[in-house]
Order: sequence, then structure tokens, then C-alpha cells
Amino acid sequence: MLLMDILKSFDNLPGSLGSSVITLGNFDGVHLGHRELFRHLVKTARQLDCPSIVYTFDPHPLKLLAPDKAPRLLNTAEEKRRLIAASHVDYLIESPFDTEFAKMSPEQFVEDILINKLHVKALIVGYDYAFGKGRGGDTEFLKACGKEKGFSVEVLQPVGGDGLPYSSTRIRTMIAAGDVAEVVRLLGRQYNLEGVVVPGDQRGRELGFPTANLETEKEQLPAPGVYAVKVRHDLQEYGGVVNIGTRPTFDGKTSTIEVYLLDYTGQLYGQKMRIYFVERLRGEQKFASVDHLVGAIEGDIAKARQILQSTQIIQYREYLSLK
Repeated sequence: MLLMDILKSFDNLPGSLGSSVITLGNFDGVHLGHRELFRHLVKTARQLDCPSIVYTFDPHPLKLLAPDKAPRLLNTAEEKRRLIAASHVDYLIESPFDTEFAKMSPEQFVEDILINKLHVKALIVGYDYAFGKGRGGDTEFLKACGKEKGFSVEVLQPVGGDGLPYSSTRIRTMIAAGDVAEVVRLLGRQYNLEGVVVPGDQRGRELGFPTANLETEKEQLPAPGVYAVKVRHDLQEYGGVVNIGTRPTFDGKTSTIEVYLLDYTGQLYGQKMRIYFVERLRGEQKFASVDHLVGAIEGDIAKARQILQSTQIIQYREYLSLK
């Protein structure tokens, strides 16, 4: 089990913290670029014999400052904590972001928080990181502060596998388009979500394909359509087919997430399951008749079986190298 202290307040900081190595950011998605930054963070902290700290904000600043521009988040709070902990970080600070905090100048943040409270010895940030009013707290500002105040600043250059940097915005766009297969190259794992099974209208059962209706806290869902998925439930793994959408054949108005587990029978209401998106099979369609819909579902299941027989869930593995 990976251990990481999660702090909501500086009141909970241990008195023996001493100097620290810190990175700043939102880290939504915890993609391969973030993981590389955490690798540098932990490596530097161990070299300096200091604790490593990931400093982030809750909620995402745009949720407060510009709600209409705020992104749909790729991770729930619990998911982000688990993924950051997997990089062997010592402390995760989830700083409350409110109107008072938003007024803080970059200079005040560095002096009051990084220096006086966290005793920063080294700061590691991404190439495009900026904070504060007018995003004035950019990398050049931080390097100047470090030179003046006596802490080092490392700016991690863009990390990418195809000539383009890994980024949460890019991943969000791919997920919104249903491109769940290709996004593995940026995340290092399949996009997934956890949900609780709730009662539905039994439409799937009537068609001969009983489905589990999921409620989830995940904000960014894949595009409406049908997906081949892997499902984890009660320590077991299953293949499955997921439909996301409004079920236009029945003139549905509300979007739902319906999971059909291959080779499973049993009661699922009230239980949790996590689904891992493997491949999009087709977009959302309105069929001319129920018989046409049933034929399409049978085709979806057959195709999913073929895809999933050679697919494994890609784990979030720690690849930290301290060479």
C-alpha cells in the first residue's frame, strides 16, 4: 500500500517538516507528462533528503473564477489522490481555492506559503505553469524569486510521444470525441470511471440484454456511443459493452451509462464497478425498429468479444528511476 499524507490545511503540517521539494499545478488527468514531473520531484527530494510535496487546488480555480470556462475534470478527487500517491509522493496539499486566496499576489504566495510555511528548497514546475492575477506567476517569475530567495527552480520541458506535448486539454478533447483507444498513449492507462449501479427502466432486460445503470461522479465522459470495455467488480474482471447516451430509438431525453457484462448473471443494485474504456464500437444511433436495434446490439457484443479477448487492463505502474 502506498502511503501519502493528504493535507487540507497548513495546520496539519508536521512540525518536523523542515525544507521541502515542491511542485505546483492542477494535475487533472495525471497523464504521462505529470508522471514525469513527479518522477523529477521525488528524485530531487531524495537527493536533497527532503520530503516531496505536490501542491494543488480544490476546487479547480476556474470553477470559481470563470465557471463557464471551467473544464470537465478527467479525475474525481479520489482518483487524483490515488494516482499521485502511486508516484511515491510524500505529501499532497489540496489548498482550498476561494475568493480570498484568488486575491493573493504571486509575490505573497511565494513569501507566505512556499517560503514561510513550506520552507521550499527546490521547486519543480512544468514549462507552461503560471498562477496569480493575470498569470503573473510564470516560470520566469519563479526563477527570479528562487535566485533572490535562495531556492532552486527546475522548469520541466514539454514531454510528449508524438511531437506534441501531453496535456489535460488534449486528453479532454480526445475523450469528448470518443477516442478512447488512442488516449492510452497520453495517459499511460485506459480511461476509466467508477460508478454505483442504480435502478433503470429495465429496457435492456426487455430486449434480452440486461444492463447495469451507472451513476458516476466523473465529469468528463466519452462521446455518446457504444464501447468495448473491461469491468472490475467485486475483485473480478469481466468483458463488457457500454452504451452512453439518450437511447434515441426510444426517444430518450436523459443521458445514461448502461453496462452489459459478458457472461455474468446476478444482482448488482447498489454495488460499485469500475469500467475501463478499450475501444469505441460506434456512435449513438436511432434505429428504425426494435428489431434493428437488437441486431445492432448483437453485433456490438460479437465485436466486443473479439476485441477484448486479447485486451488486458493497463495498470498505473510506477516507473520511477533514481539512476
